[in-house]
Amino acid sequence: MIVRIITIFPSFFASCLGEGLLGKAAERGVVEVQFDDLRGHANDAHHTVDDAPYGGGPGMVMKVDVWDRAIAAARQAAPGARVVLLTPQGDRFDDAAAVRLARESGLVLCCGRYEGVDERVAEHLVDECLSIGDYVLTGGEAAALVVLDAVARKLPGVVGRAESVETDTFTAGLKFPQYTRPPTYRGWDTPAALRSGDHARIAAWRQAEARRRTAHRRPDLAPLAAAKNVRLVLLERAMDEAIRDPQSAIAACATRAVDAYRLARLVVCVPDADTRQVLRNAHLYDVRIVASLAQLLARAKHETVIHLADQPGPGQLPLAEIKRIIAAAPAGITLTWGGVAPTGAHVAAPALPDLADHPLALAAWLDRLFGV
Repeated sequence: MIVRIITIFPSFFASCLGEGLLGKAAERGVVEVQFDDLRGHANDAHHTVDDAPYGGGPGMVMKVDVWDRAIAAARQAAPGARVVLLTPQGDRFDDAAAVRLARESGLVLCCGRYEGVDERVAEHLVDECLSIGDYVLTGGEAAALVVLDAVARKLPGVVGRAESVETDTFTAGLKFPQYTRPPTYRGWDTPAALRSGDHARIAAWRQAEARRRTAHRRPDLAPLAAAKNVRLVLLERAMDEAIRDPQSAIAACATRAVDAYRLARLVVCVPDADTRQVLRNAHLYDVRIVASLAQLLARAKHETVIHLADQPGPGQLPLAEIKRIIAAAPAGITLTWGGVAPTGAHVAAPALPDLADHPLALAAWLDRLFGV
C-alpha cells in the first residue's frame, strides 16, 4: 500500500517510521510512505499556506488553493488512493475504519494546522474526514501517524502472526489480560489457568475474562464482543418471502448483516423437505438450512435465545435490556426473527414499530446491537 502524507512538517514522521513494525513493513515493501511538503504548492515567494479567517477571529486558516494543488498532485502520484483529511470535525476513526481503509489501494493523509483548513477542502477536495478522538491536537501529523499505524496492522505481512490482529482489542471487544514471568511478584500471582498447560482451560479463561473486562470497562462494546457467538435465525414467516425470491430484501439484509457484524452464522428454518433440498442444491444461501428451530436448539441446550419481534406486544424488552442480556450470556446466543417467539426466549420490542415486519426493522435492530 502507498500512503502519501501531505504536511508542513515532513520530518515529524522520521523517527517513528524507521522503527518497529512500520519500519520493517517499509523495508519489505508492504507499506510505502511518501511525503509531500504542503509549502511546495504555495505560489508566492514566502511559501504561504495560511491566511486570516473571513469574519475575523483568532489564528490562521489553511488556504484552499494550496490544498487543491497538493491534493491534485497526490491523486496523480497515487491514482485511486483515498484522500482523508484529519480534523476534529471528522467522523470517529475506529477499528472498523482501519479495516475499511486497509482494503484501499492507497491513502493520502492530509494534515491540517493552525485554526483549521478552509471548509472547501472538506466539501470538495477530499473523500472523507476523520477524527481520532474528542480532543484537539496542535496538528494533524500525530493523527495521521495513528491512522497509518492502525491501518498498517491490518495489512497482510505487517504483523508476524495473523492471530495477533484477529484478537486485537476492539476487534471483538476488549482483549483478555496478559501475564509473563515471574509467576509471582510481590505477592501478585499469575492466574492458575494460564499456568495449567490445558489449552481448552486457557481459551475458556481468556474468553471469560475478555467478556468480563469489556462489560465492566466498556459496556458499550459488550454486544460487539459477543457478536462472534451469535447466530441469526430466520424463522418460517421470514423465509416465505426469501424462498419465493432469493434476491429479496430479507435474504439480502440477513446475509449482509452476518458478514458486516461478524456474526457466527446465518441459519434458516424451512419446514418443507423438498424446499430445503432445492435450496441446498441451488446453493442460494451460504447458510445452514434446518427444518425447525427446535431441531437447532436441541443441540445447544445452554444457548441464550432472543427473539426480535416483528409485531408489537406486551412484555417486550427495550434495547438496553437486550444488550445487557447479550453481554451476560454465558455461552452462545441465538437471535430469531420472522415468526412466533420460541418458548422461553427473551422477546425484544420491534426496532421500528410502524414497520415491525419489514426487513428494515431487522436491519435497524442488528445495527443498534452490533453497529460500531
